[in-house]
Order: sequence, then C-alpha cells, then structure tokens
Amino acid sequence: MTRFHRRPHHNSTDPTDLVAGLRMGAQGFCGEIAAVDLLIAHRFWLTRDDFLERFIHTGPVPLDSVEPALAWVRWTAAATAFDSGRLACSSGEAAVLDIAIALATGRRFPTSALSSLDRDNFAKVLTAIVRAGGHKNVQVEIR
Repeated sequence: MTRFHRRPHHNSTDPTDLVAGLRMGAQGFCGEIAAVDLLIAHRFWLTRDDFLERFIHTGPVPLDSVEPALAWVRWTAAATAFDSGRLACSSGEAAVLDIAIALATGRRFPTSALSSLDRDNFAKVLTAIVRAGGHKNVQVEIR
C-alpha cells in the first residue's frame, strides 16, 4: 500500500518544487503549459501569498517520492477574482494574468492589455502565445 502525504503549504516549499509541480500539472495542454510558463517567467503572481493560497493547488505525493508534488492553477477561480477586481495589481501585472488565464482557458483577452506591457513582459507574452500554438522551443526576443 502506498502512503501519501501532503507537502507543506506551497509558501513554505522550495519555489523550484512549485515551478516543477506546475509544469508537471500542465503537461499535455499547450495553452496551459504556455500560461504556466508565462506566470513563471513573469514571477510576480507566483510570489504573492494571496494568489498562491487561493489559486494554486498542490496534490499529495507518495511518502518515498523525491519528485515535487503536482501543482495546478485554479484558472476559473483566478479569472473570477480577476474579473471582479479582487486582485490588486498594476496594469502590466493585470495584463500578464489576463493573458495567462486566456491561454489556459481559451477565453479572450482585450488586445488593449498588450499596451500595458513593458518590452520585457511583451516578449514573455509573445513567447507564451507562440508556445500555446504548439511551438515548444521558441523564445521571442525584441530588439
């Protein structure tokens, strides 16, 4: 019989484990992988305790496992909170989250969100959009 336990709350876990867990949890879905990679590259949302507590779920792992726990974003709940204005942030941070939610769920985002992005985050968003289209090994660079 395999015994399971919950890892400590993700806020007290190694951020590397959270990143690996999110990537494992998104496997097989280009849009969700791209969305997770966008959140990882942007960093802001995955460092906010309120976002982690409300929208990142970590599953149990076998006791003898050295692998990180599977983790996934509760995209629908994050979208609801975002749409109702319950996630205070800058316009650029909002644009990144809105676009990540759109990539993961298939919903639309306003193209006006792109004008809120600085050069670096614009490149991250473009990279995520291309990867969501199934092109895995692409990195957009703006010169």
